[in-house]
Amino acid sequence: MKAMSRTVVTGAWSDRMEAGAWVPRPGPVHGAYPLRELSSRSRSPMFAWWQAWWGAASSPTAARNRRFLREVRRARLDWAHVPLAERAAQLSGLRVSLSSQGLTDALAARCFGLLTLVVHEQLGFELHDVQLLAGGWMLGQRLAEMATGEGKTLTVLLTSATAALAGIPVHVLTANDYLARRDAEQLKPIYAALGLTVASVVASSTPAERRQAYQADVVHVTAKEVAFDHLRDRAARTVGDQDAIVLRGLCMAVVDEADSILIDEACTPLILARAADVREADQRYRLALFLARKLQPEVDYVCSSDMQVRLTEAGQQRLAQLAESLQGAWRWRRYRQEQVVCALQALHVFRKDVHYLVRDQAIHIIDNTTGRLAVGRAWSRGLHQMIAIKEGVPPQPENETLTQTSYQAFFPRYLRLAGLSGTLYEDRAELLRVYGLPTCKVPLRVPSRREVWGVRITDTAASKWALVVAHARSQATRGRPVLIGTDSVADSDAVSRALSLLGVPHQLLNARQDEALGQQEQRVVAQAGQAGCVTVATHMAGRGTDVSLTDQAVANGGLHVINTHLNHSRRIDRQLIGRCARQGMPGSCETILSWEDACWQEWAGSGWLALVRRVARTGLGGRRLLSWLCEQVQKRAEARSRRRRWAMLINESLMARHLAMAGREDWA
Repeated sequence: MKAMSRTVVTGAWSDRMEAGAWVPRPGPVHGAYPLRELSSRSRSPMFAWWQAWWGAASSPTAARNRRFLREVRRARLDWAHVPLAERAAQLSGLRVSLSSQGLTDALAARCFGLLTLVVHEQLGFELHDVQLLAGGWMLGQRLAEMATGEGKTLTVLLTSATAALAGIPVHVLTANDYLARRDAEQLKPIYAALGLTVASVVASSTPAERRQAYQADVVHVTAKEVAFDHLRDRAARTVGDQDAIVLRGLCMAVVDEADSILIDEACTPLILARAADVREADQRYRLALFLARKLQPEVDYVCSSDMQVRLTEAGQQRLAQLAESLQGAWRWRRYRQEQVVCALQALHVFRKDVHYLVRDQAIHIIDNTTGRLAVGRAWSRGLHQMIAIKEGVPPQPENETLTQTSYQAFFPRYLRLAGLSGTLYEDRAELLRVYGLPTCKVPLRVPSRREVWGVRITDTAASKWALVVAHARSQATRGRPVLIGTDSVADSDAVSRALSLLGVPHQLLNARQDEALGQQEQRVVAQAGQAGCVTVATHMAGRGTDVSLTDQAVANGGLHVINTHLNHSRRIDRQLIGRCARQGMPGSCETILSWEDACWQEWAGSGWLALVRRVARTGLGGRRLLSWLCEQVQKRAEARSRRRRWAMLINESLMARHLAMAGREDWA
């Protein structure tokens, strides 16, 4: 017997075909906790391909876009002639129409017209056609690729406020807690002018604060927080504890930086766990580390470029010999190999200041996508505890899994889903296939003035950092702000030390400064656009960071971005490069690598790679050849990640089917 009633929707795509009439909200029609119940049909790969085909065929036409923009302009004029004293009454009538008729184009245009007027009154900004189009597409459950600097925050406002006026509880999912707080605070006057409430939920929010925040019409929150809140609600419903439930269902989500969440973090397991009473766990971890240290690299085990460890035949035999005198589970081949492989990963794969920080006698994971500390996250299968022992930190208790999900399984539970990002088009087919979300590309409002200086690859890492520092110093002396993007905390510290040795003033932004309230980040970002300012940052300065340039910095040529790492996805590089030359301003970017970088590991020993290096040194088309080489490396990494996500999706589908056959609630 369920503790709370929920809407049951089994046709995942049929509702999206009637997006205008579908207004899910808590109540007698949809239940107290609306969400989509995924059927086995909607999880099947064949159904996903049908979704993709239908989504591609239903893209908005140019004529429809022009008609929508005309209706918005007409509505703006109509609202401008309404006296302020009468606006509330007309707004109330509009909300009734939205509630009864749904999010039709005509009613959406009226809402957008009002929003453009209110934004101008409250903030002094004029919304542009590209923002109106993107907002309309998202309202129709699509993804919009919108270039950095084109005003994504206000575009999200158009979609979220219109849906909230229809009575739909909206979750605006941002990249981090800092952005969730900032956007909710900045947009509060606009929501208030519409009679709507807005709140934010961050990692430090208490259950009582979360419950109160989720009562707001629009909630700004990170994907991780809302996913875990849903898992906790699910556990509370199982035991009938209604007082512990904080969400009002999964009615609608607007995902900012959608590719980061839906693609880059799609396979991240979201596990709700509790401390388990496991005796002698510490001895087990230490014994696994002891055995792992007895094995020889390249002889007994091999570390691959995707952070996996494989025992060789010789390694398996060596491990069996070492474990001959052990008792209990260590006599089982599979058990001891799993424990030792985990220990080898802790010793040789996961690195301090790259994958984690040691702070306050604890191990803190660094999110490889955002560059921020992953608060409250821990590695499973004893890996976290083994890393703690390696670093001389007291290991935390081992956890027992209560329930789990992934973003690939969680986001299709929303009855309405949309999003936007500056980098979506490379993965539009996967987004369509997995989530049923077509991608529309928003044209640039102003032609780009970005200068791309190409790729330089040095022989050694030391020469790479020397070249990076020299270029940064050269541009800074010309009065240009410089942003140096690094892959890890360790690399950012290395660049910072090199700049300090040369006496170059600079500021540093990495996970060490990822404070709870974000004051350090706000200060660094505020100064990054000043003339001659040099900023060294990890991925934290990529997504969602708006570097505002001073007039002097613009006159000197704008922001110069130096990328020092070839990321596993071209999209992440585009995010960093997108910090410069925004909204038609001048700017430039370049990539500086070395042949010792980790991205070339899987190509080591390749004859054609050596040929590329020789040709590049001659200067005969070298820059173009190096750019092509980098693209091929990233394409291979993207294909490998795509296959892994697809395999995980199929496994989740099988798991859900088996749980359903066993009479248990399906995969969370």
